[in-house]
This record gives sequence, C-alpha cells and structure tokens, in this order.
Amino acid sequence: MFSPQHLVWLAICAVAIFLTLRELLARKLPLEQVLSASCVLAAASEFIKLLTYIQMVPTADGSAMHMFIEWRHLPFHLCSIQIFLIFYVRFAESAKRRETILAFMYPTCVFGAFLALALPSIFTNGIEPAQAFTHPIAYQFFAYHSMLIVLGVYIARCGEVNISFSRHLRSSLAIILAFGMMSIYMNSAFAYVTYTGTTLLGVENTPNFFFTYRTPIGLLLTERWQWYVYIAIVIALAVLVFTVFYLPFRDKRPARG
Repeated sequence: MFSPQHLVWLAICAVAIFLTLRELLARKLPLEQVLSASCVLAAASEFIKLLTYIQMVPTADGSAMHMFIEWRHLPFHLCSIQIFLIFYVRFAESAKRRETILAFMYPTCVFGAFLALALPSIFTNGIEPAQAFTHPIAYQFFAYHSMLIVLGVYIARCGEVNISFSRHLRSSLAIILAFGMMSIYMNSAFAYVTYTGTTLLGVENTPNFFFTYRTPIGLLLTERWQWYVYIAIVIALAVLVFTVFYLPFRDKRPARG
C-alpha cells in the first residue's frame, strides 16, 4: 500500500477518470449508452479475474483434480456486486426500482471504489508490488474500480436520475443494511468449521464480504462486544457517507409567502 507502484497507479487512474468524465459530460451521452459500455467492461473484468484466480486443486485423497476459485474472490463485495447492479439497471423495466438502484450505486460506486483504490487488496492478498505492471490482475483491479467511479459520478451528473435526499437516503441505507446482514450469513456459510461431535471448536478461512467479520485495517476483534462496536461504527459511517453524497440533492421546499 502506497508503494511507488501504487502511487503510479493512483496517478494513472486519476488522469483516466478525469479525462473520461470530461469527455462523457461534454458529449452528454445517454446514461443507457454508458451503462451498456459498463456492462461490457464489468463482464470483461470479471472474466479476467476468473481466469486469473481459478486453479486446479486435488481432492483429499489425491485421486482427482477439480477446478476451484477461492471464496474470497467471489463477487460478493460491495464493489464486485456492482456488476449485478449494472446489468440490472441497464435492462430493468421498472422505472421506480431502476431509479432506486441507480441512486444507491451513485455513492457506493464512488466511495467504495475510492477506498478500494486507496487500499488495494491485491497487494496484500494477491500479487507483490513488483508485479504491479506485469500481472493482469493489477490492470483488472485498477481499471474496474476507475470505471466504477466514472459511472457513479455520471449517474449523479447526467441529469437522468431524479435523486432525492430523503427518499434515497432511506432506501440506500435499507439496501446496504440488507447486504450487510446477508454477508454475515454468507461469511459463516463459506467458512471452514471444525467440530467435535456437536461442539464447535474453531473456524478458519472465513471470507469477509462487506467487511462485516473483520476490519479492513487488520484490527483484531477478540470479544463479541468489540464486534458490536465495530458494526455500530460501520453503520454510522454508512449513514454519514450517504448523507454527504445526497446533500447536493436535498429536497427543495417552496418558499413561504
């Protein structure tokens, strides 16, 4: 993190995001076209990630080999789940639900991708900094998250999405809380659990979708009350982030005469 290679990538992403947004806003492309391009880029990004991380793993007795991708690479993090949302809003027929999801994507694409670029997980759980410009996953990671920032900003700036401060603040908080609750179940479902009879002995290799099990900065949680405090902080941060992003769209009330 913040190695020379990382800083170079951040500079490249900043320039690419600025130039792309300037071109899109100057041309005033329909949001549908931008979403179509995002569908192609998101699918290509996930395809590259799949080909990079899939591996042949032997069975326990060594008699066969099976294709396998580690659970932490599944598309169930906040940024990777945007792939499904991008396809949904591109082809959804319900205007109301489409607007709700687009309003949710605006802050989560921008803020989530910004954090991912600032704290790239590929340098801690993927490749070495020396591989930053030689490994395909580096290009996939930085290009995909840069695209998310462009898409999120364009959703807010294109003028086609009627974002409402109060309405979409409530709906987006409900969506992110629902995803957070689902991630708790998924993190447990994908964990490797050791039992003796019916007694739980330990848990290993637990994924951390939506960072609901472990902190993204490596701070250890050893007591249940610490996890409660951590989750409360995460919820408060979500409220703050959504509020800040929706403030420019706060509902305007007619002046009293």
